[in-house]
Amino acid sequence: MIIDSQTNTQTTDQTNSSFLIFPPFADPTWTYVGLPTLKGYLRQRGISVALRDYNIEGLYFLLAAETMEGWQQKLTARFHELNSRKRLTLYEQMEYRRVAEALPLCRDLSQCLSVMKDPQQFYHKKTYLRARDGFEELFQVMEAVCFPFRFSFNRADHLVAPWDFNLLEDYIAEKRSPFDQFYRRQLSNLGNPRFIGISLTFVSQIPETFYLCRLIKEQFPACFLMLGGPCIDQIVGNSDTKTVNRIFDYVDAVGMQEGEKTLEQLLPLLDAESQEAECFAAIPNLMMKGRAPGTLIRSPALTFDLADAATPDYADLEPDRYLAPDRMLLYSPTRGCYWNKCSFCSYGFNQSGRHSYREIPVERAVADLQILQEKFGVTNFYLSADVLSPAYALALAQRIIDQGLDIRWSTDLRIESSYTPERCRLLYQAGLRAVAFGIESGSDRVLRLMNKGIDTGLIRRINRNFHQAGISTSWMTFLNHPGETELEAAETLALIDEQSGMVDQFIAGEFNLTPGSLISCHPEQYGIASVYHAQGDIFRLFPLFRMAGNNSQSPDHDLLEEKIDTISQRYHLDHYPWAGAISTHHSFLCLLHSGPRVFAHPWQQPAPEKRCKDGSSPLHLKFSLKDCRRREQAFMNRYLTEALQPKKNGSAPLSFDHFHKALQKK
Repeated sequence: MIIDSQTNTQTTDQTNSSFLIFPPFADPTWTYVGLPTLKGYLRQRGISVALRDYNIEGLYFLLAAETMEGWQQKLTARFHELNSRKRLTLYEQMEYRRVAEALPLCRDLSQCLSVMKDPQQFYHKKTYLRARDGFEELFQVMEAVCFPFRFSFNRADHLVAPWDFNLLEDYIAEKRSPFDQFYRRQLSNLGNPRFIGISLTFVSQIPETFYLCRLIKEQFPACFLMLGGPCIDQIVGNSDTKTVNRIFDYVDAVGMQEGEKTLEQLLPLLDAESQEAECFAAIPNLMMKGRAPGTLIRSPALTFDLADAATPDYADLEPDRYLAPDRMLLYSPTRGCYWNKCSFCSYGFNQSGRHSYREIPVERAVADLQILQEKFGVTNFYLSADVLSPAYALALAQRIIDQGLDIRWSTDLRIESSYTPERCRLLYQAGLRAVAFGIESGSDRVLRLMNKGIDTGLIRRINRNFHQAGISTSWMTFLNHPGETELEAAETLALIDEQSGMVDQFIAGEFNLTPGSLISCHPEQYGIASVYHAQGDIFRLFPLFRMAGNNSQSPDHDLLEEKIDTISQRYHLDHYPWAGAISTHHSFLCLLHSGPRVFAHPWQQPAPEKRCKDGSSPLHLKFSLKDCRRREQAFMNRYLTEALQPKKNGSAPLSFDHFHKALQKK
């Protein structure tokens, strides 16, 4: 496959003046559901918007031969520049090692893309893993080219510092984005837009979102530019007034919460001759700058009635562009969480009392699925929802059967006694083939502490019912919930081990404090002495905490890690978005092809590739990469130990500026 960096670059768009953009970095194996949901709703009401997925189109740009050739030339020049010096600073050693390790990885990666889209090669495990490794090497090359930034399909960050405006401005001013040329080409084809909305859905999209905002404002100063999506909603909800005001240096407005009614009223207003401030203030879920310096206009909040929802419209997005051999669409039949009591959880909208659990009527949902199947030739669906209630899941299944709809689907469910063996067989008959459970813990006391409303006996029974019905089950668990003992953490791993014959995938992660969760709002109830943030975490996305009393790590922690490794070695597990990760497109395709136990045994790894260097000579290193790595690790360990500790002002000093000051002392 030959990849052209300008593949699928639209000609100048004279038919649309309103655009919704999905930026990198996110899952490239399917299109996210948010923007098609908005487009479907607006189209039903006679309002035209065009969707642009810069995440997937940007990936084609990264994989283009001319992009890699340009990077290779840049890295070669930088290597010779650093290698010619008598000595390197610690910071230069960090870059030197990455450049030297990346140069041998520079190659044509078009075959990796071909494998991911080929219905035969995709299911050949060694071939798949080799292609998967090629994408990981792409990100390793990008880390050297864009040093000191790191990238993957769910990450875009600095070596250590969280995103603040100093870091963002450095990223923008120095043209650090690997997509700079791509964006400029794409924007030149938008004609003269009057409105652009960018969906900031994931934390991994933060740098590219703000980068795009700056370019859009430079190229289209009269365009009304707006941010929306769960991530920006969380940022605005958590940040102080000064930070929120700075966001409006980049955009004209922020859409809070759900966007259907906001855009329905905003877009016609932008076409109107009169655009008084009072008109904007009446638009629900909209935030804008006020007339007086430092003031904001916050319009009334509105919860969307799902009875008014429309079928998602994916027409602007080509399903076959994505990294998969078969199509799979996302559909959101519910919003919110019907349980909504877990101590650790805050999925953006869920913890707000203004956002109750809501459902699209079952008849409508099944009709939507049928429309999507017929229009886009899709059999596979992921029901993208925080969780379906048992009553809704079962009613949906019965309706699918009654309508004769032949689909395969996966979703997230809670462990509930409602899922009897007979009902699990009904779900299977309706096409359910994979389910992810938030198991969280194998300790009954910790489950009570979490307000999960389940116990280990129920977990065993309900998981068995799904397994025996032929539905793949994935367990999501984590260790170190505040108040959990090492023994209770071990109980979680013991439960996974005990049930591994009926658990098809699992993850045992680490507890992270989530803004807006019950633990974050009432830390004292969970034995937490203080909650604080790093100085650079101005968006308040990564709260830190100190437990009351002895906070030293138990020596048993290493034993727990060894136990996780031991269990994991019996599976093929991987990180997002690859086959082996929970609730990914690739995982679903593999279990449909090879059965629910496809990941319940290790996959044989491919032999290392012998790469042709086209006659080029190996690098002659003046400095030891091993020594560079050792010095970096030693510095990072010392630095983070100090930088993450709260000071008298209540925050930890970690930030972009603090990091560079620490480097200068070396």
